[in-house]
Amino acid sequence: MELDLELDDSIDDLIESFKHAPEKIDLATRRTLKKLSRFAERRTLRALARQQGITQKQLKELRRVKVSLLNPGERGREGYSLVIWIGASDLPAHYLGKPRQTKSGVKTGKHFWKGAFLMQPVNAPRPMVFRRKDNWQHKYQRSRKSGRMMWMGLPLEKQAQPMLKNATQVLEKLKPLLLERFATLMHQELNYVFNIES
Repeated sequence: MELDLELDDSIDDLIESFKHAPEKIDLATRRTLKKLSRFAERRTLRALARQQGITQKQLKELRRVKVSLLNPGERGREGYSLVIWIGASDLPAHYLGKPRQTKSGVKTGKHFWKGAFLMQPVNAPRPMVFRRKDNWQHKYQRSRKSGRMMWMGLPLEKQAQPMLKNATQVLEKLKPLLLERFATLMHQELNYVFNIES
């Protein structure tokens, strides 16, 4: 039995398009990850700003959020990597808004620090928010100036807003969103490189 099939030119086009499939898939992946990195940065800034009670602009100025797209081979990685870095050390109160002294404390933006006061240290460009420590005692330590052991120390602590817990929550909520968004973007980009761009 012999079977002869005559195929028109459309099969040649199909073979030609699949001949370049690895390059097209790589292009779609790169485009998807670039879009995903911008999406991740926007979402992280928005969620973290909401959690901390400050603006996205302030977070950007403080350089607390950075999203990087690493290509294969960078930093010893085999494939592409999306790195979301959040500076999780406490945010000093004077960065949360313009500090204003009131009778019962200091107000910075939406935040109020009860029992706090403004003081500008010698090496600081602006006033900072401090509060007296509870149950404070001098410490017996070596003086940097004279080198002698003595009781010293200031009963003050700089006021700051914790950030680690909020940063962790933001990243946990972001994981499923990133996977869903990656699938959507990848589908769109593959459709574009195989059906529209070619």
